[in-house]
Amino acid sequence: MVSRPVVLRAALGAVTALTAGLLTTPPAGAAEPHPRRDNDAYAVPAAYDAPLLVTIDALTPGEVPERGPVFVSGTVINRDTETWSGISIYPFINAGADCAGGACPPPITTTAGLVEAAETDPEAVVGARITEVSDSIDELEPGEVQEYTIRIPRDLLPVSEPGVYWFGVHALGASDSAPDDGLADGRARTFLPYVPRGRDGIGGRIDTAIVVPLRYRIRHLGNGQLARPEAWESAFDPTGDLGGPLAFGASSGARPVSWLIDPAVPDAARRLLRGNPPRDLGPEETDAGDGEGGDDNDGGDGQGDGGGPTDDATEQPEDPEPPPGDETALAAADWLDSVEVQLRGEEVLALPYGDLDMSATPDRMPGLYPLSRERVGTVLAQWETPTVPVIASPGGYLDPSAIDGIDDDSTLLLTDRMFGRREYRRGPPVVGVYDGHTVAATSSGASSGGPGPDPRLGAVAFRQRVLAEASLRLLAPGRRHPLIVVVPRGVDGTAGSAFWSELDPVWLNLTTVADATDRPATEVDPDSLTYPAAQETEELPLSVFTAVEELIASGRTLQNTLADAETVAADVRDEALAGASYHFRPYPDTAAARLDRSRRWIDRRLRSVTIAGPPAVTLSSADGSFAVTVENSLDRTVTVRIVAASIDGEVEVDVGDTVVLAPDSRTTILLDAHSTAPGVHNVNLSVTDVDGTPLGSSVEVPIRSGQVSEVIWVILGVGAGLLLLAIVLRLVRRIRNRNRVPTGSTTEGEA
Repeated sequence: MVSRPVVLRAALGAVTALTAGLLTTPPAGAAEPHPRRDNDAYAVPAAYDAPLLVTIDALTPGEVPERGPVFVSGTVINRDTETWSGISIYPFINAGADCAGGACPPPITTTAGLVEAAETDPEAVVGARITEVSDSIDELEPGEVQEYTIRIPRDLLPVSEPGVYWFGVHALGASDSAPDDGLADGRARTFLPYVPRGRDGIGGRIDTAIVVPLRYRIRHLGNGQLARPEAWESAFDPTGDLGGPLAFGASSGARPVSWLIDPAVPDAARRLLRGNPPRDLGPEETDAGDGEGGDDNDGGDGQGDGGGPTDDATEQPEDPEPPPGDETALAAADWLDSVEVQLRGEEVLALPYGDLDMSATPDRMPGLYPLSRERVGTVLAQWETPTVPVIASPGGYLDPSAIDGIDDDSTLLLTDRMFGRREYRRGPPVVGVYDGHTVAATSSGASSGGPGPDPRLGAVAFRQRVLAEASLRLLAPGRRHPLIVVVPRGVDGTAGSAFWSELDPVWLNLTTVADATDRPATEVDPDSLTYPAAQETEELPLSVFTAVEELIASGRTLQNTLADAETVAADVRDEALAGASYHFRPYPDTAAARLDRSRRWIDRRLRSVTIAGPPAVTLSSADGSFAVTVENSLDRTVTVRIVAASIDGEVEVDVGDTVVLAPDSRTTILLDAHSTAPGVHNVNLSVTDVDGTPLGSSVEVPIRSGQVSEVIWVILGVGAGLLLLAIVLRLVRRIRNRNRVPTGSTTEGEA
């Protein structure tokens, strides 16, 4: 089923492309006007400068049939500056009497031969014209486009041996400076497989899984908003990086599709749907701002109705209507509606949240991958979409040394280029396994598209390459390898129906990745895999992961500090995960700078909670008290702690419990201090979150102890004791002298 937004946008895209072709007058040798002309896979080879550009837009069926005709149709475009007339269009194939004696290449019977054929010079002779049938165009003005259709009866296709054949059309005409010389003035080529069936034919079917990726580079501003929303609007278009693959997969109808999705992408689309709000710091409690300027792209003080909800939340609000006049929000809403419809009932292969560079992550930041897997994605969770964890880089390469660091049972989608001929003489294993991981080889050849000169990733060219690859696997001896094709970036989504319409020969079984790999597996040794040095060089460096780690830590500290910010740590974590994506390989310094910018935005908010103390404190004894002031300049309630650290360890300060500060407020706190030694001791006082992580503000307070040392007390005690002893001795002497009678004294009577 195709949702209405995709169909409408696809139709508009097709009309736009056709109009561009009709109204533009490209010079000779220019590339065909095409909505994906910025992609190399769609470019006409520079060396091919034929004045007439021929396309194959429909080919029915996609194989040489046992009986019945073949229909081919497309367009002829005059790329010259002269008018061409008397144009005849003939089909050709590399079979029949005209190809006898080596005049044409033989049918292709191996995948290596198919790879070589795809790189053949566009002007090389690869087949003989079938002159019994043709179409004609009387006249073609410069820049003009005309359609053609040719019906080729089966008896005009002298094909009897199984294999892949060259098939295409030649356009012959004349202009004022170029007479009709019988040579092709324009041509289009593709592959046409022939798989005989019946009693003497080839039995069985080839399991084929078509994987459609939905992945995109996610960039954030310092305040948590998504950067360049206009780029997202273009990406949602049916010719864009997200709308194109979606329209392509949506054209499959009832045929099975394996969707490869980064869960962070629909979450980002939902943020755009909500108007792209900045980072959610909880409900605002005052009309005052945060009193801070900010750097480039600051985007405000972080208030608003919040970023995307997270897995940690228990209940999420319904999506609002897109803001009026916000074209990006409207495009995001349409895209999300279509994705929800297309994913329903299909196989959904989930990448690590943020599309992590998995060749670099296990070595540079081992804890990041489990964190990304715990984050299943808010949108996918609310849609209750079952997912299968997979690892799949955009090019299919994975550093073998990273596999041991993937500590789950994720399926590994690896390009067949990693299975070198020395270790795998018969090609990649049918299905591989290593340490609980299913190892599935994807076809690099099929993903590269057709042979040209017409666009390699045109719908028909791409389909015929897939059919050719599948047929050769069926013809090969031994165990039959399933064909897993990852739809390449730049595929023509607006013409997706042309791809799927004839992808149903009886010998091909469209299925899912899980079903295609559900068979006995061969053990794969990671050391046997090939990993090019260029790939290793392109991996994200340690600096990016250092910035990721610091940003996640800052987000956690911010949530611990803000009393009502329930999701900010999770939102910041999502930003950090997206910052370590494959998409940032070409410019890692910019990626690290973006992550640092977000961290600085958070750190400025944290430093808005400050602590001030007295210039000096003197204790009258070993114990005493002094006051400090804690100020909150934010417009949110904060909960903080005070941490005291004596530089020499001779002073202990009782900092008490947590401190709760209302927005734009301050409080004075009395701290008790105890000194264990006389003298001046410096104490550092800092404000931290509830877990003890510093927020950035601190003050150093010198504390002078007024206590007397123990030696002095001993001396005083001894002195007091001696004084007391002297007093006692003097009293005893006085008493003795008072009671003593002098010798020699007589009374009067005795005298």
